[in-house]
Amino acid sequence: MKTRLRYFLEINRNKCTGCQACVLACSYHHSKTFNLSSSCIDIYRNNSNGNIEINLDQSRCDMCPDEDIPLCMQFCAVNAINFIRTREKNL
Repeated sequence: MKTRLRYFLEINRNKCTGCQACVLACSYHHSKTFNLSSSCIDIYRNNSNGNIEINLDQSRCDMCPDEDIPLCMQFCAVNAINFIRTREKNL
């Protein structure tokens, strides 16, 4: 049985400030405009209590193949976005 590596992104909720720089960078990658609806990342910050909700659509994320690292990671000032590598067994 062979294994393959799978890469995906993870956003650390404890580090994220909700600034949405990653959302804008992702939207620019996908649509060449700053259109929040074209981003794979959705971040909502409740300013009254400071809670941050994060949704990262891994099925739409292509990891910015023309970049050395994904744009969302490049523009995250607090380094809240990381690559995660897992091994999957192929049948």
